[in-house]
Amino acid sequence: MIIHNEELYNKFHVFKDRIDAGDKLTDFILNFKEISAGSEIVAIPAGGVPVASKMAEKLELKLKVLLVSKILFPWTSEAGFGALSMFGDFEINKQAIQYYGIDDETIEEQLRKTRTKIENRMKIIPKECFIEKGNETFIVDDGLASGYTMLVALKSARRFYNRVYVAIPTASSHAINLLSSKCDEIFCLNLRGKYPYAVADAYIEWHDVGDEEMIEFLRC
Repeated sequence: MIIHNEELYNKFHVFKDRIDAGDKLTDFILNFKEISAGSEIVAIPAGGVPVASKMAEKLELKLKVLLVSKILFPWTSEAGFGALSMFGDFEINKQAIQYYGIDDETIEEQLRKTRTKIENRMKIIPKECFIEKGNETFIVDDGLASGYTMLVALKSARRFYNRVYVAIPTASSHAINLLSSKCDEIFCLNLRGKYPYAVADAYIEWHDVGDEEMIEFLRC
């Protein structure tokens, strides 16, 4: 089931920043669901951590981390053709690699780089922050463009939790459709069907969250 705010459909710049998004997303979820004390908020680093940190604080729940990273095109630091998790789960966007003519050798090289990035982050994130067995969780990121990062996160999270929900401030309709059958429920404030879609367009203040900033939120 997909629950979104119809008043914010196709709107731009609806959140001041990621903290504001986490605050509003929490209130939105509470309108539809009673959250048990044993639930956990699981962030996808790095941009999802500030959003999830605010949600965990407001709900008085544990904040956990599930490392998933885009498998980037070799010519950019932003766009990807899939995603890889800390547990080795991955998904490749076959349409994207066919469109851009990405060969198997390039895919393997980009996978290796993504794996190295995840391993480096695993060294700096406190071990107690990583996910563990539980009953119910909300997987949080700052937004979903293609949806492949969340798709891989859900695949990994299913090993640990009985019920898995997606909680997201903003998402493309394409991403939501990709994920709708993969989780128990999706909560999204700012759903957008317009193309092109960019996560940053939902925010007034936007910056890339670095590792140092991410660690500070995990210490809160």
